[in-house]
Amino acid sequence: MNGMEMIEFREDEISCLACELPEALKFLKYSGDFEAEIRAADAYLEKDIPAVLRRRLELEKVIARVTDGDYCVSYGELKRRITEKYPACGDAELGKIIDAGYADFIMKDGGMLFLHSAPSNVLNCCEAYLSSLQSGEERAPAPNAMRRENERIMREKGYRAVRITVEEKLSVDPDAGIGNRTGEKIRVWLPYPAECEWQSGITMLGSSHPATVGRSAQRTAYIETPYVPGDVYSVTFAYTLRVPYFRLDPAAVTVARPNFHTGEQWPHIRFTPAVLALAAELRGKGNERNPLILARRAYDWVTRNVVYSYMREYIAIDNIVEYALLNRRGDCGVQALLFITLCRAMGVPARWQSGSHVKPDSIGSHDWAQFYVAPWGWLWADPSFGGGALRDGDELLWNHYFGNLDVFRQINCTEFQAAFDPPKKYLRCDPYDDQSGEAEFVSRGLGFGDLRKSRRVIGFEELI
Repeated sequence: MNGMEMIEFREDEISCLACELPEALKFLKYSGDFEAEIRAADAYLEKDIPAVLRRRLELEKVIARVTDGDYCVSYGELKRRITEKYPACGDAELGKIIDAGYADFIMKDGGMLFLHSAPSNVLNCCEAYLSSLQSGEERAPAPNAMRRENERIMREKGYRAVRITVEEKLSVDPDAGIGNRTGEKIRVWLPYPAECEWQSGITMLGSSHPATVGRSAQRTAYIETPYVPGDVYSVTFAYTLRVPYFRLDPAAVTVARPNFHTGEQWPHIRFTPAVLALAAELRGKGNERNPLILARRAYDWVTRNVVYSYMREYIAIDNIVEYALLNRRGDCGVQALLFITLCRAMGVPARWQSGSHVKPDSIGSHDWAQFYVAPWGWLWADPSFGGGALRDGDELLWNHYFGNLDVFRQINCTEFQAAFDPPKKYLRCDPYDDQSGEAEFVSRGLGFGDLRKSRRVIGFEELI
């Protein structure tokens, strides 16, 4: 994320995204003329306007720069990347893929410009379809052996426990063009496991510089030190994850009206007309009240209707939930947030959980959800894993990821849109979540393009 380095921004100000843009800016934005949109925003900022609109326009200038930079792949380049591996994919077949939502794009100068990650998304998510074009016959996806084995162990034992050791690293890119800042104070936030019911025994094994662990629901290890070019900021930690297995039965549910985690949280968890209408459909004519049944209906709708797609930066989406509902595409976090919002709109407590998907040989960012049903308490829902299983014809795992999870996790965040501890001075690259770390100087913010990040799994031990 670029274009945000000089913007000071309190983390609670992000709700200003719920403020509508003036018509002139909307027109320029959706026609892809981002330079003109920024000029129009500057003109509005010279007027006497409400404070919330002023903050919205200041943020919109950042969003315009981010969006303009992220959409850089032409149709010809997208097709070239696909046909290099799958020559049988023609315009008609690629058109079907685009219509299905697997290639995010904007219109600019009368043509389509695709998100920088669109080619990778198509190759990853449409592999079976593209392979069938080459061979002339459909190939059934191979079952996910690792997740199926996890389901078997958890079902037979009633739980599964592991001890995981991870190293997180971050450094300033020497080619970022930040100037000579030797000796200036740099502030670094690295992902760190959150103490919670299922994750315990968290131990910091080492750090490159003195580090403190914050107490926010968005858990980080914080480093503050004079900047030395070439320095790498790192933290190594271990944690124990014990994941229970829930056998769910709607007849065993205690129906109540809880008043926690059922409200809106602007700008994204909003009960818009579209959300309320879908929630009413999911309740049905009988106005279903059983929270387990309602949560399952929300899960089924998301997993059946929203295809997995890599996303633009979340900061560049005005309303993530509406985006997913209307466009029917989204990555793991987008799908989780839609599930959470639908649950809350039906009175079922639901909340965010995120961090990493950790295997013995790899680690990557991941988001999922939780929902609350008595007598079990907090249960899990992973719509992206569940939806992927459903599209692969694996109903066992589709059902597993409603109510249950797996041990391939690192839980860093237990609330959506939680502030850092200590808070950042400048706008975060991702104001809603953090999975790979952020940094800033005292006098300048740092975007994704300014940083180099890496992480690795050092140990993965099965516990009895």
